[in-house]
Amino acid sequence: MIVYNAEPLGYSEKAITLWEGKGYRYVAGDWKLIDQATTIKQVEILIVRLSRKVNAVVLDKFPDLKVLVSATTGLDHIDIPEVERRKLRLCSLRGHDAFLNTIPSTAEHTWALLMALVRNIPAADAHVEKGFWDRDQFRGHQLKGKTLGIIGLGRTGRKVAHYADAFEMKVIYYDPYVDSKCYDRKPELRELLSESDIVSIHVHLDDNTKHLINSTNIKYCRDGVFMINTSRGLIWDEGSLTEALATGKIGGIATDVLESEPDDIKNSRIMKAKVKFKNLIVTPHIAGATIDAMKLCEDYLADLITSDNISHADRKNEQIEPQTDSNGRKTY
Repeated sequence: MIVYNAEPLGYSEKAITLWEGKGYRYVAGDWKLIDQATTIKQVEILIVRLSRKVNAVVLDKFPDLKVLVSATTGLDHIDIPEVERRKLRLCSLRGHDAFLNTIPSTAEHTWALLMALVRNIPAADAHVEKGFWDRDQFRGHQLKGKTLGIIGLGRTGRKVAHYADAFEMKVIYYDPYVDSKCYDRKPELRELLSESDIVSIHVHLDDNTKHLINSTNIKYCRDGVFMINTSRGLIWDEGSLTEALATGKIGGIATDVLESEPDDIKNSRIMKAKVKFKNLIVTPHIAGATIDAMKLCEDYLADLITSDNISHADRKNEQIEPQTDSNGRKTY
């Protein structure tokens, strides 16, 4: 029995020990090898990250596959209908809230992007690197007293809200499925947009959230609003967003995700706009990719599978559906 890791760089040694301790042969593979192969037999467990789309072409290479493992909460890099058609077990981090609440990496990266954006840090650094020293070009904004609008007050959104508390910001949020006593809930997205100095997005991608931010509702935003996205690129319409950036309606964008990642980033409208605007920051989907978090997540899933503790929900791929909060209500 083989556990084949398509993206083994930095994979947890503890997780490897867990696999091998249960009699699996762990193989550090490579996407290039997968592409070149006709079939890779005896692989029962395939581990992936986010570098490639896992579709029928990939799955056809593994005729003996039983379990697909992705240490992520987002699953848009996986062809879910194809996984279900083949009756594969999909093991991800979605729905494992108790464990995920111990992992702050995405929230921390969100805050790093927020600070970099409002204080013009990347542009100022590039300015100094060229040998200049003109601080008047990079006057930013302090956070105290500003309003942070959070779209999606789930696990990551709540952590970001706590960080905002420390900076003495006002926090408002839009989430149809969460009722928080700590923060001011807005019943409509346009209300949140109209009151926010900074907007941070923390929702799962589904049919209801695709292009949630678009030309129709951007018009409700305060002039000069800052927009941050560490969820998924398709949550907003890049064309509408970059047009608003060009007119000054949006004062700056910081994103860890693109609509067309990972296969076609050159044609991303955000990437095309990046060459024109200093107030546009893009990182390559690294919010959750800390050394600490990735190892913990890899250990967690390896332990889950090798201990045969996979829940009934996992076995039926029910973790693909929206999560529920502590009150049993669906959230995203």
